[in-house]
Amino acid sequence: MTPASSGLKYRGGSGGQRPPAGRPGAAGAKPILTIEDLTLHIYDTEILKPISLHINAGEILALVGESGSGKSMTALATMGLLPSGSQTTGRIHLVDKDLLALNEAQLCQIRGGRIGMIFQEPMTALNPLHTIGAQIAEVIRIHDPQADAQAQTVQALHKVGLDVPPHRYPHELSGGQRQRVVIAMAIACGPELLIADEPTTALDVTTQAQILDLLKDLVREEGMALLMITHDLAVVSQMADRIAVMKQGGIVESADTETLFATMKHPYTRALFDATRHRADLPETPASQPLLRVEGVTRSYPLPRPHPFAKRPHFTAVNDVSFTLNEGERLGLVGESGCGKSTLTRAILGLDPIQSGEITLDGVPVTHPDSRRHMQVVFQDPYGSFNPRHRVSRLITEPFHLLPDPPKGAECDRAIDQALIDVGLKPEDKHRHIHAFSGGQRQRLAIARALIIRPRLILFDEAVSALDVRVRAQILDLMAELAREYRLTWLFISHDLSVVRGITDRVLVMQNGRIVEDGPTEQVFDHPRHPYTAQLIAAAPHLPETTDVA
Repeated sequence: MTPASSGLKYRGGSGGQRPPAGRPGAAGAKPILTIEDLTLHIYDTEILKPISLHINAGEILALVGESGSGKSMTALATMGLLPSGSQTTGRIHLVDKDLLALNEAQLCQIRGGRIGMIFQEPMTALNPLHTIGAQIAEVIRIHDPQADAQAQTVQALHKVGLDVPPHRYPHELSGGQRQRVVIAMAIACGPELLIADEPTTALDVTTQAQILDLLKDLVREEGMALLMITHDLAVVSQMADRIAVMKQGGIVESADTETLFATMKHPYTRALFDATRHRADLPETPASQPLLRVEGVTRSYPLPRPHPFAKRPHFTAVNDVSFTLNEGERLGLVGESGCGKSTLTRAILGLDPIQSGEITLDGVPVTHPDSRRHMQVVFQDPYGSFNPRHRVSRLITEPFHLLPDPPKGAECDRAIDQALIDVGLKPEDKHRHIHAFSGGQRQRLAIARALIIRPRLILFDEAVSALDVRVRAQILDLMAELAREYRLTWLFISHDLSVVRGITDRVLVMQNGRIVEDGPTEQVFDHPRHPYTAQLIAAAPHLPETTDVA
């Protein structure tokens, strides 16, 4: 669909005419967003040092940095959504408007109209009680009460490549589809500036590639300016025209993408680059006996009957899956969302019944109490997997209830101290609550909880997907050290192929409930045999080849 036929209106600042698209320096390109010497204090704390940047029409600027670097605060300042106690200086110009000089009523006309924003988690950005069509139409009606909101809603959905009826609810869509709905809401009124805050963090590689291509196409076709916020250089390496690197509230390096990767003048930029391509130094895989056996496992779910007298249909999430995990081996499981990874994980943990097949740990069914105390799991969201009311000493000793004779008194204290030391924390941390730790520290605590009863098998379920690249590298190195010290066996479930490649000896590729490829990690990545594996590898973001920079 061409911009002219899309029905989406461009609400520009120059008589409603769409600015010409173009890369930096292209003839006719003009700045859409200009930030000059912006500073931000929240009460007495400095959040942003004086920062300056600009984005032209039809251009993509990537704002890259770790959590706490000031990326999202820069976006919130642009949107006029800063928290109470905020004090700003400098200027933020949207073409002809100084956004910092506008009142709330004026900003409300600009948000969603001239500036659209795509948030990281689409499920929390959407109202579960309203249909997707109603939510997109609401944006259109607010900014243009005379518009044909229903027709423009359908056009916006088509524009983002989403062929679903507007009467569907968010929970009825996949993660990638929900992200497309959020994008449709953001572009429904033809904004001049689009802000995307970590829009692909939780998506699998193929869906991520589709969303990134969609954003790039929208910018080129609609002539919008795109501010892309991310912590991953690989994600924007093939997408952004320019990259600005933020650290501790300031921009430490800014250049066009090709130049930045060729030079990387600032040490922090080089550190981010190295962390993105980091691989853990795993010990040699020991020759050992099989530990986990999955044989012919099938798991299906009943679906609603299409009518009262119809036979109840079933959805098969895991279809005749078989594999063996040896003791001391590190096995990866990859695949798109909906392929059956999580269902298989729950079955291995004994949390989900299976219709056929068998899962055993050292010959004992995983549903038996003897097996359960030899398995532990590290979840994707460490904060959500801990009770915030309890102190660390209680949180990491939760697995003790699986033991027939759990340690008590001084012996329990020694076990807690050793578990914290093993993951690079201090024994005195046991007196603190979970909110007092950073994301990386919380994940270390999750690993400490899994280790404290010395399990024979640990399942890592997307355990590093929400972490910054440098913190992720630290956690992967920690896992390698623990594997060397305790001869750990793990199953690492992830949609991030670069992480799987750096932390596993062997990898399984899952598609539509079946294992379609199984082999040594390097062999599978370098010489994939199955077309689906090749498709996943091709979709994964890659850093450009570069020479070492002094």
